[in-house]
Amino acid sequence: MSQGGKAAWVGLAMAACLASANAAPGAYETVLGPTPISNVTKTELTGEGAVVATLNGDTLQLTGTFEGMSSPAIDAHIMMGESTGIPGDPILDLTASQAGSGTISGSLKLSRAQLAALHQGRLYVQINSQKGPAPGGNLWGWLLPEHLKAGQDEPQMGSWYLPQGEGLRASRTGGKNF
Repeated sequence: MSQGGKAAWVGLAMAACLASANAAPGAYETVLGPTPISNVTKTELTGEGAVVATLNGDTLQLTGTFEGMSSPAIDAHIMMGESTGIPGDPILDLTASQAGSGTISGSLKLSRAQLAALHQGRLYVQINSQKGPAPGGNLWGWLLPEHLKAGQDEPQMGSWYLPQGEGLRASRTGGKNF
C-alpha cells in the first residue's frame, strides 16, 4: 500500500474513533422504513420516519416522527427480536398519532434482558397501520447507538454494518432529518 493510501486509512480510522467519542452515551436512533411482508404489501406499505432514544440508567425514553403512510397508524411498539433484523415480540406500547403522519413516544424501565437486547441491537420500533397491521406492521427500525453514516464508496473498517442507509440520521432537535 502506498504512503498516501496508508495515510487515508489512518485518517479514516481516526475519524471513526472521533465519531464514536462524539456520540452521546446512551443515545440511540433509528430511521423507520416500510417493511413489506409480501409482493402485495410492497406497493401498499409506504412511509418513513425517524426515532431517537435516550437511555438514562435503565430507563429508555423514545420520541420520533413518521409520515407518508398509506393508511392511518393504529398502534406502535418497541419490539425485541433474536438479532438485528429478526422480528420479535412487543415489550412496550408506544403512544402514536392515529394518522398517516404524526409522532410516537414512550418510556420504559428496561429489565436486564431488555437492556442487554438494546446493547446488542435487538430492540426495534414498529408502527402498525390499517394496511399493515400486526404482526407484520408498516414501519420498522432497529434502535442502534447514535452514529455517523458513511456515504457511498466510503471504505468501512471493523464492525461497520448499521442498516440505516446513506445520509439518514434521526434528529435530536425535533426537525425532520430523514
